[in-house]
Amino acid sequence: MVSARRPSAAAVAAGALATAVLAGAGTGAAVAGAQEAAPVEITTVDATAYPTVTAVVTAPPGLGGTGYAAEAFEVLEDGRSVDATVERMPTSNLEVMLVLDTSGSMEGAPLAAAREAAGGFLDVLPPDVRVGVVGFGPTARLLAAPTGDRAAVAGQLAGLTASGETALYDAVVHATSQFSPEASDRAVVLLSDGGDTASAADLEQAAAAAAGATVNVIELVTPESNRAALDRLAAAGGGTVSAVSDPAALAELYDAAARALANRYRVAYASAGRGTATLTVRLDTGAGVHEASRSVALPAAPTGAGGSEPAAGDAAPAAAARAEEPRSLAARAGLAAGAGAVFLALLCLGLAALPGEGTRRLTASRLGAAHAAADGASVSQVTQRMANAAEELLERRGRRQGLAAALEVAGISLRTGEYVVLAGAGTLVAALAGLALAGGLGLLLGLAVGPLAAWSVVNVKADRRRSQFAELLPDDLQLLTGSVRAGYGLMQALDTLGREAAEPARTEFRRVMLEVRV
Repeated sequence: MVSARRPSAAAVAAGALATAVLAGAGTGAAVAGAQEAAPVEITTVDATAYPTVTAVVTAPPGLGGTGYAAEAFEVLEDGRSVDATVERMPTSNLEVMLVLDTSGSMEGAPLAAAREAAGGFLDVLPPDVRVGVVGFGPTARLLAAPTGDRAAVAGQLAGLTASGETALYDAVVHATSQFSPEASDRAVVLLSDGGDTASAADLEQAAAAAAGATVNVIELVTPESNRAALDRLAAAGGGTVSAVSDPAALAELYDAAARALANRYRVAYASAGRGTATLTVRLDTGAGVHEASRSVALPAAPTGAGGSEPAAGDAAPAAAARAEEPRSLAARAGLAAGAGAVFLALLCLGLAALPGEGTRRLTASRLGAAHAAADGASVSQVTQRMANAAEELLERRGRRQGLAAALEVAGISLRTGEYVVLAGAGTLVAALAGLALAGGLGLLLGLAVGPLAAWSVVNVKADRRRSQFAELLPDDLQLLTGSVRAGYGLMQALDTLGREAAEPARTEFRRVMLEVRV
């Protein structure tokens, strides 16, 4: 491990001269081929051990595959050069899972190109990297656990055939579960040409599994592709998505993925920044300078030690603060009085809304068991009579059914009369709070805001519930389709949704089953 420093002009010139001499000697094509690679990329950044910040950097392969010395790197934080240590990450602890789409849409030339490209991937990786293979069509199949036997892996790749649907999410979950416990460095290279159509797992489960490894996605673009899902998987695994529409270009992407895994460097430095900083890494390859930047979330600056004396320039603000102190005390006293009034109003509201059993327990602790039953029943009966009276009033004015439907859509499990009583009590609380804080104007404002807030709560909850149902509908239909394909009848599939779907879809499908049974 050596400290990185900014390369001198002489070093850059020497590298350029060496390249020119090699080119003149007739080896220019080989040099260009060695230097032509993906630019520098900051894969991950870890600031949990602040002030030490550690980053993993992917670099183009060096001449002859030997990598770069630490002096070829320059590290900057917010544009300022910092001392850093750089070491090339060993590949002996690296395991890679090749996950290949073998669904029916890959039949023919796409699968043949994928087999050939994956074989080239094996040739580029260092021999100490263990590689496994998972293929996915209608199901995810482990073809080879991570192993150093490249011939066995190549044999499994050669035997790949295409058929059926696409269980993409199941394949990611299955592949990430195959890494050996001793593998401290894990990577997944995923090839897919379409969206998921057959998985038991969903996208969030696949993303959670991908978070345990670096996931680089190769997308073969077709009308069935789902780029959003692939982006989600790559982001969860701290990787990237590379897309091509021509299967013949897969070899180049697999080659780049293998070289990136074999050419990673760990960069560490002591940060002096606070809040959000920009980390920049520059690499001089001898043929040019590559650069990558990334934002780093650092701990916020401390607000200052308590009890410190103000500086001389702070005398005027301190005097102003002392002058404002009596007014702030008066304001706090008024606020305390208002808070007390709100507390009393809420206490009355709670006593009025408590069911009989809860009221009996509260009264028993205050007045003794002899009076608890009668007092609790009395409060509960008063609340019930108020709710019944409110329902009758709504019924006479033709508003009960509309409010009941709105409460049902919003998922509020209250009767219409109960909601009206609760809204009225809330309006009373708001009016009392306004009266305590702002006098008569506050009272009027509280009386106006209470009913408006009660109706807004219903509308907001209803809109949110509709949106949640719409977002979950594709996944629910996927689950329904999978259940039917698995041999379940339609009613059994709907019952499965009523048990396994997320809310609010679960409640709605239960309602469907109940109505069908009735």
